[in-house]
Amino acid sequence: MAEAFVEVVVENLGSLIKEEIGLIMGVDDEMNKLSSTLTTIQAVLEDAEQKQLESKPIQNWLCKLNDLVYEIDDILDECATQVSITKHRRSSRYSLKNILFRRKIGRRVKRVTAKLDDVAAEREKFHLREMPIDRAREVAATSRETGSILNESHLVYGREEDEEKIVDILVNHVRDNQETLIVLPIIGIGGLAIIGMGGLGKTTLAQQVFNNRRVVEHFDEKLWVCVSDNFDLKILIKAMIESLTGTGSASDLTQLDTLQRRLWELLNGKRYLLVLDDVWNDHQEKWYALRNVLACGSAGASIIVTTRQKSVADVMGTLPAHNLTGLSEEHCWLLLRERAFGQEEKEYPNLEAIGKETVKKCVGVPLAAKALGGLLRFKRTEKDWLYVKESEILDLPQETLILPALRLSYHHLPLALRQCFACCAAFPKDYRIGKQELIFYWIAHGFISSRGVLEVEDVGDEVCNELVLRSLLQYVSDSGNNTFIMHDLVHDLAQSIMENKVPGTQNVRSTPNDKIRQVNLVEQYVAFPKSSRPEMDMSYILTNFSRLRILDASYDVIEELSSAIGNLKHLRHLDLTSTPIRTLPESLGSLWNLQILNLNYCRKLAALPKNTRYLKNLRHFFLEECTSLSEMPSKISDLTGLRTLSLFVVGHNRGNQLEELQCLNLGGKLEIRHLERVKNPMDAKKANLADKKKLCRLSLVWNHNDGSKLMEDVDEKVLEALEPHPNVETLEINGFNGRCFPAWRTNSTQKKLVKVSIEGCQNCLRLPYLRGLPHLKILRLKNMGIEYIVEGGDALSIDFPSLEELELCYLPNLKGFFKDHVMREVSPNLRKIKLIECCSFKFPPLSSFKQMKRLKCSSSTWASLSNLNSLTELEVKIEKNMTCIPIEMLKSLTHLESLKLDLSDELCVLPEEGLRALKSLTYLRIMYSKTLTCLPQGWLRHLSALEKLEIVDCQKLVELPEEIKHLKSLARVYLFGIPKMASLPKALQHVSSLKFLYLEHLSQLNSLPDWLGNFASLERLSIWNCPMLASLPDSIQGMTNLKHLSIARCPELEKRCQRGKGEDWHKIAHIPNLHFIKD
Repeated sequence: MAEAFVEVVVENLGSLIKEEIGLIMGVDDEMNKLSSTLTTIQAVLEDAEQKQLESKPIQNWLCKLNDLVYEIDDILDECATQVSITKHRRSSRYSLKNILFRRKIGRRVKRVTAKLDDVAAEREKFHLREMPIDRAREVAATSRETGSILNESHLVYGREEDEEKIVDILVNHVRDNQETLIVLPIIGIGGLAIIGMGGLGKTTLAQQVFNNRRVVEHFDEKLWVCVSDNFDLKILIKAMIESLTGTGSASDLTQLDTLQRRLWELLNGKRYLLVLDDVWNDHQEKWYALRNVLACGSAGASIIVTTRQKSVADVMGTLPAHNLTGLSEEHCWLLLRERAFGQEEKEYPNLEAIGKETVKKCVGVPLAAKALGGLLRFKRTEKDWLYVKESEILDLPQETLILPALRLSYHHLPLALRQCFACCAAFPKDYRIGKQELIFYWIAHGFISSRGVLEVEDVGDEVCNELVLRSLLQYVSDSGNNTFIMHDLVHDLAQSIMENKVPGTQNVRSTPNDKIRQVNLVEQYVAFPKSSRPEMDMSYILTNFSRLRILDASYDVIEELSSAIGNLKHLRHLDLTSTPIRTLPESLGSLWNLQILNLNYCRKLAALPKNTRYLKNLRHFFLEECTSLSEMPSKISDLTGLRTLSLFVVGHNRGNQLEELQCLNLGGKLEIRHLERVKNPMDAKKANLADKKKLCRLSLVWNHNDGSKLMEDVDEKVLEALEPHPNVETLEINGFNGRCFPAWRTNSTQKKLVKVSIEGCQNCLRLPYLRGLPHLKILRLKNMGIEYIVEGGDALSIDFPSLEELELCYLPNLKGFFKDHVMREVSPNLRKIKLIECCSFKFPPLSSFKQMKRLKCSSSTWASLSNLNSLTELEVKIEKNMTCIPIEMLKSLTHLESLKLDLSDELCVLPEEGLRALKSLTYLRIMYSKTLTCLPQGWLRHLSALEKLEIVDCQKLVELPEEIKHLKSLARVYLFGIPKMASLPKALQHVSSLKFLYLEHLSQLNSLPDWLGNFASLERLSIWNCPMLASLPDSIQGMTNLKHLSIARCPELEKRCQRGKGEDWHKIAHIPNLHFIKD
């Protein structure tokens, strides 16, 4: 990763020199020399990165350079910080403090310049080539060349459906899609791209299709060209001619026009298939030039492209891309077995058992299965097979070619993206990476910066999209493009880059404290490179890690932060989310470089430091759910760089009132609390919400102790003055004491509203005008005295055309949806209804219930509704008058996937005949029962698809029924808040499919049974708030699949499990991810 980091430092140096920081600090000559030397070294780094794979001296040289560049980066950061502070505070550069600083920094710069000269001189002995730094590296193109012949077609597993789908497209495309072809830039040519990460088998699939009998018979000509890095038009045409003629007949043709005419002669009027394998180019003009040449075939001529980059497929702009997914474990095992045993007839059941566990490392990648099988070729001892099974991919011999193959994707990244990619290794495998969280990491490490009119966050968004297009990150499908996952092997690649690690070697270097840039206190790791530091607490961090950019102490138990936090002069990102912290030191205000401060869910935090106003570089200040915060510190308006301020608490004094928001260019979410303290509506107008066009979510909250007529009038005028910008998508109003909503809420100026929530507005007898909001998807109404949701309207119109979710809670006077009682459609898209304690409310017989997916209500409401056949999620509170759920109600729920039963009022009967219909149910939660000692027989037996079972707050439950053993798909069991349970239910031992077991708030649980070790598939065990539990069973040592163990607020157990010295440590030392959260 040295080449990417050097690029960042060279850019920083150039910026500082341009701003004359060197002159101010008295080190201008040294800075220019550093820049020149680094630029010279930078020219050979591409070659050094490749050669380090085979040269230990070069690898050591790169490590030495990397360490030195870290040191230079720190010095530059301190220079820039000191100059910035001096300018802002208008202090003299000739003050004693500044003179001493310049003297100290001058010495450090001279020392590091001398060190860099030595490193630069050392490079000469390696004979490294100079290569352009802004061009993708051409990596061993000849070794990557492919052909159309598939010699081992009988050894291709799991691609039958993919092959058949692509062949159908190729053969039937012309007949079924004539109009589509006419629209294409080149008439008669269809383009199909096969996309996937390295090693997935894209080339193999293309070879299968190329040699398929139907394809051979369908096309007049077939061509295969391996493109790789060099997308040169003349070279590609020559390769096509040679593929068609089977000779080197194009070798004597040198002119582009001659080559084009020769290809035209060979393809004119013919239906041909061209495969372009391993394409990296995504420049449109190059594509257009190639397609112009190929515009000579007949209808049905087709192109297949294999690529790792979605951007390549997007440039083609023809057919939807075929995204290749991973193989099943079964198919990976077949590949591994073939490579390991070949044609050997002797069977090795003991090795096969190990091999079937080993293929989990492959994560569906055929190349990995082949490589691991090759490693095990001719090895027939359990010791050898266990070594491969228990080793990380990074530690296996380089000859496996797994990571070298994946490294191609890294080397094709622009320099600016390489560190951003490697940074992803800081997250654990299988972690759902939030887009905002990832971008904040990049900002804190200085990997991205603003560019032209684009702010740094916008640049981060572009980088995320680019990594997705290159198959290095994947969006989580249900996250709205806000969350990523990273394939395990791609994570291994990122880790190897981050650690500058050569596959097959052991990293013995420990990271010096002054090189550590990132710390996670709860997870007990530091970076870069990422390593465990189990001994550290907050005091240790503040004493030893002075060069931190990111300090993540989220979910820790710290109640107080030492004033030593102010010594972390380089800190950009401080995360104290969900800590019980009560106060913050005034020294926090000296963190000049701090850009992100996250205090979300610090519910005990009573006040912010007065010096908060001095955090001049702060961009994002998160304060969600800081419920104890009584007011803001004075002069928040001084933080002119703020882009996020998620909470503003109106104070009593000048300096912490709404006018502080006036000039802040805020975006994202803003909650304004204690609006009852605003006495003058003109003060509310000064908040200038109408001009904050980047604000997406606005929450306005009053906390009244009385409801006088005067307060009603003031509230109405204040709300009128708080008109938001029309770009707001979410509007929440809570505790408003007025009777009428303002004009801006009744004239439909907020056309972009997606969510409206109105709560605790007791004086409001009428809702604001909600019709005419074409994008409204979520409507939530709670604790109000309204009688109708819609007062009037056109009987022929649909009032809420986009509404998907409707929540009506604690509306005792609510009689119906429409006051005029005209039966009309509410919304054709309604998918979720939550209805709680609206005793007078009657739903009209809506046809939209046919599309209903989620419903939360009482048992009587459930019984009154029909057409719920499409329901997938149901949460129902069983009322006292329903002792047995009618069979018909259950029988209609054939698509139900999730069922939550609230038994706080009544224990009802679930008839077995009705339960038989729940064939799709994968999730069942039983909660709040005061009488249940064991789930009744018949409740579980027929739930054949059940994957997750939760028992929550059942006061007398001690056992589960024996029939639980029939649930062959049950993978997750969650036992929470069961005070009488002293031991695990015996019936649970028969659930062999269990992968996740969560035990929380079991106050009497005093032991875990030895049969726990029989859960061979268990991957995660979480034990929280079980104070009586004192030890773990010996059998846990044999649970080789257990990857995560989390223990919290179990004092005796935590003591026995202390790393390296606890009495139970030997039982859990084999578990890779251990999390201990102290009370």
